[in-house]
Amino acid sequence: MTQPRVQAFGQIGLLFLVGVVVLGLAALGPAALAQGVWLIAPEEAAMPTAPLEQSRLQGGMPFDIGREVPDTGPMIELLKPNDGTSTPVPVEVSIRFEPRAAPVDLSTLKVVVVKLISIDITERVRPYASPQGIQIPDARLPSGTHIVRISLADAAGGFSRKQVTFSIP
Repeated sequence: MTQPRVQAFGQIGLLFLVGVVVLGLAALGPAALAQGVWLIAPEEAAMPTAPLEQSRLQGGMPFDIGREVPDTGPMIELLKPNDGTSTPVPVEVSIRFEPRAAPVDLSTLKVVVVKLISIDITERVRPYASPQGIQIPDARLPSGTHIVRISLADAAGGFSRKQVTFSIP
């Protein structure tokens, strides 16, 4: 009779320990969690790049091909790293969102690495996002040239998209 109690206590103790570790990591904040997390994994960076016409910032519907979509949502301004530059690792990422007609709707944020098959990294970025922008003090990125597309809408339904290219030596 004591053996099942010991097993039950062992399982409960293990669950308690896992809970304490998870809560402890959450209390340390996103910076502590990001130290071991790649925003773009080396395997993802090695994937084939998109053809030039696919990597251009264009509309998303078949009838929109070749037509620029006007930005009617929040302004998306890349502060760091500079667009088109080579930046050493770790990279400070600083992006500002500026509302135009209505408040930023953060639930619409989407961050994609443009490849032959695009890679959605929104959930990796979300802990660092706020209605004011995205602040990542020390992002880990593999070497190479990366094209990242950020899209965001506001509470009135206005939509904006920004594409940036940067290189990691």
